[in-house]
Amino acid sequence: MSGIDLIVFDFDGVLVDSETMGCQIWSDVFAKHGMTVAAQDIMEKYTGKTGTLICSLIEKEYGYHIPEGFLDEVNETTESIMAKELKTVDGVLETMPKLPVPVCIASGSRPKRLNMCLDVTGLRQYFPDETVFSSHFVKHGKPAPDLFFYAAEKMKVPPENCLVIEDSTSGIVGAKAAGMRSFGFVGASHCTPERGRQLLENGAELLFEDFTRLPELLNG
Repeated sequence: MSGIDLIVFDFDGVLVDSETMGCQIWSDVFAKHGMTVAAQDIMEKYTGKTGTLICSLIEKEYGYHIPEGFLDEVNETTESIMAKELKTVDGVLETMPKLPVPVCIASGSRPKRLNMCLDVTGLRQYFPDETVFSSHFVKHGKPAPDLFFYAAEKMKVPPENCLVIEDSTSGIVGAKAAGMRSFGFVGASHCTPERGRQLLENGAELLFEDFTRLPELLNG
């Protein structure tokens, strides 16, 4: 694919199959505090957003008051479970060495969890610290373009020469706002035909579900 000098990967739901697990953890912690928010609702409405934004949106939509320390509890529970159970998406580890251009990560997850997940899944060899960018580094997370601009600047590649790989509409919207091309990845366990349709509607050039096809798509 001509003109692409950097691939910007989302993390959760693209490189690691974490969204189903993560949404269930959120739902379980809500339940522990007497709040009912279904994991499926979290999946459909809030994936790709920062934890702070999710809490704010839940308060507005459900009328709950989220107690102090709630997000810390979600983060700590998530890190504890994922350290033991997290796996990469099928095909990721075998495909990374075959990609023809540099890569980086632009994720809504906080740096501590990102780094832990990279270490436990074996992805660290492909994503050293200087290629891992969290929305916690910028003022506004996805769907704002801030994180994508930040990643492109740090990687010294113009936005128009970046290709974003995303599984969430907020990520696709953010990529488009940054002037970057994007592919929608629908190969993780949480993806549905409806999600794929939404990714295309919001600006993804194409959808793919087999991660090992990425080198071929880049050459197309």
